[in-house]
Amino acid sequence: MQDKQGIKDLFREDMKADFDFTQAPQLITPRGTETTGHKAIKTEDLSQWSKAQRSFLNWVKDKKVFTKEYIEGGKVAYDAFFKKRGSLRGNILDIGGGWGLYRQWWIPCASSVFIVHDPGVERFLGGPHELHLFYYQRAFSLPMSFIEGFGEDLPYKDSSFDTCLIAATLDHCMNPEKVLEEAYRCLKPGGVILVIQYCPSLSTKDRQSSILKRLLKILLRPKHFLAVLHNSLFHPDHHIHHFGSLEITSLLKRARFSKVGTSTLPTLHNVCIFEAVKEYVNGT
Repeated sequence: MQDKQGIKDLFREDMKADFDFTQAPQLITPRGTETTGHKAIKTEDLSQWSKAQRSFLNWVKDKKVFTKEYIEGGKVAYDAFFKKRGSLRGNILDIGGGWGLYRQWWIPCASSVFIVHDPGVERFLGGPHELHLFYYQRAFSLPMSFIEGFGEDLPYKDSSFDTCLIAATLDHCMNPEKVLEEAYRCLKPGGVILVIQYCPSLSTKDRQSSILKRLLKILLRPKHFLAVLHNSLFHPDHHIHHFGSLEITSLLKRARFSKVGTSTLPTLHNVCIFEAVKEYVNGT
């Protein structure tokens, strides 16, 4: 499982020469200085992305943001979700997956692989925080391959993956629609996409109710309040897009996904999970 040749076989023939496989299967990087996928993004957009990415990496490195309460709360919420939904199985493509935390809910078999495709190789090389290592012990015990590149131009063969995961990532992409189209291409017929995304409430009534709940939650948890205050003071918004749930649903449908369903994580503020399918076409 997760051997060098097996990973290389997932790549399209025309893309293999663009990557350095000498550190495979753990790490695969582009040859030269240009991250694969740059050509899929306009030069002016790439400059905007680079600025946002620098801000994001500063946020990721700040241990004051990633408190015990924050990490434990997320882990508990996703434990409950995957217990109800079922585990991830087969070949997994995690776009923008960083440290590959969602391996926590992956049941691998002898031939399956977990690929994290992400342009932020600095995050991978820097490693996770101690609290992530503690709460996600199972994830870090399982193999994965980190492949540096943008989601707008995936180097993999058509119909290579059983599940594509895009968690808290679509709002960091320059061209979300293109990322979803590429995910669709790389999924097997019958494969599933999971998009996990913060989506603020659209109605005024829901927004006001949500703000009141958050204020009450913050007041009752002083450590959480301090972390939120620190985040707002020292980390400007590093997101390129801000989505509502209807926008994500529309993007998935435009990318030809069907059976789009939406669920929420009750304990995580405005986090929505969208699940959709790449349908079989003409019996294939």
